[in-house]
Amino acid sequence: MTRHVLTAVGVGGEPIAQEARTTPPPLAVVASYGDLHACDYVAVAQDASVSLYARDHGGTWDLVCAGTDAVTADELRLWFDLTHHYPGPDGTDESHPLGKAPAAGAGGRIDAARAVVLVQEHISARGLDYPVHGLEADRFAAGWSVYTPVDIDDSDPMAFLDLPLDRSVFLISDVGRIKEVTTAIPPEQVRALFTAEEAFVRRAPVEESFMNGLKEEFERLDARSGQPGAVAGFTVVSAPSEELIAGRVSALTHETAQQLALLGPAQWDRMTAVFSCTVSAETADVSFWNRERPMDVRVPEQIALLVRRQRHLAAAMPAGPWLRLLLNVTKAADGRAQVSTEYDYGDERLPDGQLLAPSHYRNDLAAYPRTEVPTWLTGYTGARGARAERPRPEPARPEPARPEPARPEPARVEPAQVERPRPEPAERPFVDSKVGWSTHMVADRHRITYGRHTLDWDEVEWVRYPVSRTKHQGFLFPSMYTTTYTFGVGTYTDSPEGLRNLSWSRGGKRPTDPAEWLALVDFVQRIIEPRLLAKYLDLIRRGGSITVGEVRVHRDGLTLRGVMDANWRSLTGVEVANGLVWIHEQGRPQAVRVSLGSANAVLLPRIVAAMTAVTG
Repeated sequence: MTRHVLTAVGVGGEPIAQEARTTPPPLAVVASYGDLHACDYVAVAQDASVSLYARDHGGTWDLVCAGTDAVTADELRLWFDLTHHYPGPDGTDESHPLGKAPAAGAGGRIDAARAVVLVQEHISARGLDYPVHGLEADRFAAGWSVYTPVDIDDSDPMAFLDLPLDRSVFLISDVGRIKEVTTAIPPEQVRALFTAEEAFVRRAPVEESFMNGLKEEFERLDARSGQPGAVAGFTVVSAPSEELIAGRVSALTHETAQQLALLGPAQWDRMTAVFSCTVSAETADVSFWNRERPMDVRVPEQIALLVRRQRHLAAAMPAGPWLRLLLNVTKAADGRAQVSTEYDYGDERLPDGQLLAPSHYRNDLAAYPRTEVPTWLTGYTGARGARAERPRPEPARPEPARPEPARPEPARVEPAQVERPRPEPAERPFVDSKVGWSTHMVADRHRITYGRHTLDWDEVEWVRYPVSRTKHQGFLFPSMYTTTYTFGVGTYTDSPEGLRNLSWSRGGKRPTDPAEWLALVDFVQRIIEPRLLAKYLDLIRRGGSITVGEVRVHRDGLTLRGVMDANWRSLTGVEVANGLVWIHEQGRPQAVRVSLGSANAVLLPRIVAAMTAVTG
């Protein structure tokens, strides 16, 4: 008789309790079993096949992976804990499997001067509004924290009031990965999360981890014995075989494809994904196809972690780490999916849309030394497999390489322009017309341009698209009506002025919505808003805050000075009507109103719903 073994599992993989059943347990039974044993993970095994269930930070149980092997299930458990629970309110936990500093790797640790130079180049290459002079670097477990110090007048007891509350700080790992974070979140939390991300990607295979832990325990006991040298030597001999590593890489690739499939629309026939990676940066381009109509989606940072981990495991293969991973998933008529995988090791020059900056390939060659480097890559990096050049005097300048069509963001994964066959209309702008009398606007899937103002969609930090109606009261003539359709996008730092307030006007009681406005709204709702919602919910849950109109949204609730300071439990509802977001609080007869003309007001109902669901 087939046995289905339920195991309540701790975050480190240790079994807490176990129970066997003769039938597959439904999700409700698995959730009850996990709740009973106060754990966040339950594994259900049938012979060698393992399915993993997990509880998120809101208390909801769901299936993480189905029918995989035990080692891959452990990979997904650590990944889920990192992306949903870590580091928690108490910050770093050294007992957590990801709580220790990652190994420095073949390239060793970088020094403070090198960290500053790399951050200067990062700022200059992206045109960030951030000083490149006077940067300082502080060491932490996984690398360096690089920032501009703030001078305070010690003689003025009120000077602290002038301190900026939300500044950017750059975290850089020893392999060169840079992540921009904000001081609105406690530094202990962001450093702990960054360290755990690096530890997750770069940790040794399970066999080596076990033997290395055993070695450390022998050395610890040897030191305590008072007789140093009792253990003459310790050699790790159980490195996993090439076939075993290949199987694990393949299994993790399959699970990554499963996670990518969740990003798609309700109906799709085919998915294509192209990842271009180094240790310090990556790009990703993922498209879903439905009857030959493509829809591009953004790859969240959580899935990027799985891709980095897969590449690190693949680096142990004789071919070394790939430079591009190409996935193609096709659905059959019965709903089953077929996954095909292709690796590009850089034998030929990479397509321009997926070619990263030279410094990233130098970082990669330092982390994963190669016996042979393609000729084009040697010329492109300007180094024969060596680490990037030593620190240069300030000010740092971008490297004298050819201009890059795509600008990779190490802290996040961006869509890239992939050279692959697709229907011609998909590459054309979806909006190409005049706004007003003369100024031209063009929008495609990469950027929006209005006159001389251009903004990449990946840089957008806020959106708005309110509609207002004006009635012109007539005296001798009938009343007239004008409907104004507004569309605006921008960033919170250096937003192109021309893109903040695009508008179309239509007369009449029942005007036809402008096709350009409809196309822009449809695009941001499908592509931009899911990214912004995930980004700001993550910021709020980790202790940061955002401001929408005059309302500050934070982990504890909503604050409107002098009017509202409500926790999430006290909110009774939120609705959108008459160009406003109405937020109702228990015991308050008058709802708080936020105009849909405010930046990101369209996200407010979903943010409130997500936060009240967690705390309700």
